[in-house]
Amino acid sequence: MSDVQFDFKGKNFVVVGASSGLGRQIALELAESGAHVLAVARNETRLEELANASPLIHTAILDVLTASADDWLAVLEEFVEQHGKLHGGVYTAGISGSTPLRGFDDVLAHHVMETSFWGAIRALQVMTKKKISRERASFILFSSVAGFVGEKGLFAYSAAKAAVMAGVKSLAHDLARNRKRINSISPGYVRTEMTRQYEKELGMPEKVIGRHLFGIGEPKDVAGMVLFLLSDRAEWITGQDFIVDGGYIRGAWN
Repeated sequence: MSDVQFDFKGKNFVVVGASSGLGRQIALELAESGAHVLAVARNETRLEELANASPLIHTAILDVLTASADDWLAVLEEFVEQHGKLHGGVYTAGISGSTPLRGFDDVLAHHVMETSFWGAIRALQVMTKKKISRERASFILFSSVAGFVGEKGLFAYSAAKAAVMAGVKSLAHDLARNRKRINSISPGYVRTEMTRQYEKELGMPEKVIGRHLFGIGEPKDVAGMVLFLLSDRAEWITGQDFIVDGGYIRGAWN
């Protein structure tokens, strides 16, 4: 058990991309802390497995690539009617894939940007509405250290994650009038379903792994920062990016 405990009893959060990896871990830890969690993803089977893990986890099937504002509103309004307005939201959805400049897959490159950046913006437009979330609500978008240090063949992913960081800086102004806050988190290499698929396509990135001073991470290594930023102990923090990378940024310059 962690030596830092959060009490989110009576609070409500939405986690997008919750069926696996970081999103799943965050949803579980929020529920363990007493919060009602709306877990949003497109994989129905994995969502059912997640819901079975806690009675505080509720699910909604939604594809961030195709979901309209009306789709988001319908999902969020149902949750709000049952449990009350949101105290915050976390957007973890993202995909990666090799996009070398010569011969990259145009469809894949656009899907990478749509999932990580535009999907987040569309979700945020609805999550931050007054009828959906409370004043002082906290929102977190997931970026990546790839936005700082581009790895070979990942220009689309790196660009999408850099866009998230830049967008958060501006969005903080939009949300400040209701004392709502928004921040981003840039993890290093975390072992998830997505990174395992990346390894199948391109092989184990030994150089990347070797640059992590503390080795590669697990979802639990990042979830703690998420819970802190969602808590009232972080209510004076907005428009920032937080690197949680096991020392990757430092090691990358060795």
